[in-house]
Amino acid sequence: MKRLLLVLVAAALVAPGAARSAACTPLNCAPSEFSVPGTSLVGYRAQALARITVADLRTGATRFVLPGGYVDGHRLVHQAGRTLAWYDLRTGRRTSSVRLPFALRLSGASSGGGRAVGFFGSTVVIVGSGGTVRKIQLAPGNWDFDALRGSNLFLIRYVQNGGYQVRVVDVSSDSPASRVIKDPRESATIWGSPASRLASRDGRYLFTLYTAANGASMVHELDLVHATARCIDLPGTGDYNSALSWSLALSPDGRTLWAAGAGYSRLVGIDVRTREVVAAHGLDLPYWNLVNATRSAVSPDGRELALTDGETVARVRLTDGTLVERAKVKARAVGYASSGALRMLK
Repeated sequence: MKRLLLVLVAAALVAPGAARSAACTPLNCAPSEFSVPGTSLVGYRAQALARITVADLRTGATRFVLPGGYVDGHRLVHQAGRTLAWYDLRTGRRTSSVRLPFALRLSGASSGGGRAVGFFGSTVVIVGSGGTVRKIQLAPGNWDFDALRGSNLFLIRYVQNGGYQVRVVDVSSDSPASRVIKDPRESATIWGSPASRLASRDGRYLFTLYTAANGASMVHELDLVHATARCIDLPGTGDYNSALSWSLALSPDGRTLWAAGAGYSRLVGIDVRTREVVAAHGLDLPYWNLVNATRSAVSPDGRELALTDGETVARVRLTDGTLVERAKVKARAVGYASSGALRMLK
């Protein structure tokens, strides 16, 4: 699914949280941040599946800290032994829990977070927050979870030579069978490692950043409603650390996905609907910390991008990539208040 060959990266080189699995849900690929829909809240954490700090962008103050787990929409699913617990990210409160009679390997959450998905042997299990349990026996193979929206269950199936495929199962069927989801211009098999993932605010799209050992990167755009996928190449190759500096952020209207790569000095805008690159600018951020994961956010007016590498915060004009301001500030995440004020979260 990639024009440039993506070679499977050794586990020791993969970004935090990406080494174990080929797929990742919005917050288990790598250190990341996300907005809580319909609120002024933003969540962030230091490493994959670690505890989540939720802060209010109106003030920059921390509201609460929640246990690690899988997040989608305003819900968090946390596993403690055989118990699954749901938390509301808007309030920090535990809203429900389900005690399972069997050991489940929790692997993700549905779009909106209302259902948890895991594996019991070769069976995929969907658990609703109200206690409903659906079991689907899969064909022989090595499987993992990718996404779930409505009746579309997206799975990863590992194939020979270290590659994997995205496949979809219609869970409304009494006899569900999987079919492969691929970019019509590319191979059905992906080689590479996911570095980060971002979900659209309406839950329709998932954008996964894949990185190769040779420093090449691409964005995999998965449409959860129509069960289609596209691959968009990003510029730059030859340096793996530079490839890891890419970060993804959506415009406020959700129409443009911005990819900023300080390591390769590039800023790219992707039209979500057409899956085409519509903007490409230089990005002058020398001495950027390529070891730390870069976090980014777009301003409410869609004109500015803020980035942090944990040690520096930069503001960049999206119309041409011009650096507006750069300051030495330790921040674990960045975000904008509705007023346009930049918040640097520690």
